[in-house]
Amino acid sequence: MYQLKIDRINALIEVTFKGVVRAEEAQAYAAEYRKALGSLCGRRIRVLVDFRGFSIASEEATELLRDIGATSAAMGVIRTAELVHSDLAALQASRIAREAGTSELVRIFKDEGAARGWLLEGRAAP
Repeated sequence: MYQLKIDRINALIEVTFKGVVRAEEAQAYAAEYRKALGSLCGRRIRVLVDFRGFSIASEEATELLRDIGATSAAMGVIRTAELVHSDLAALQASRIAREAGTSELVRIFKDEGAARGWLLEGRAAP
């Protein structure tokens, strides 16, 4: 399961994953995420992804998440903070970002405050 929220003031997309994400859910998420990116077109977009309640995804869902990450920069994403609960999850998230070619845009965090601070760092007042 996933939840997606858009903060239009800060050009911030917040995504929370919980449980196991099946391929069908990953496809629905991909469509909703692209729509959210489109709604912020022309802005310097930041993304906060909370994987702390996320269980292992199917290989197909993992590939789709990797593909989404690869298109994010082209659609205006300048920073992505990923929240994880363990070192193992951090390693998996880092590997996916590396394989997607987005490791320069992505930082992995265990602390939500630090993640939000990094995302909004250097942001001009709206």
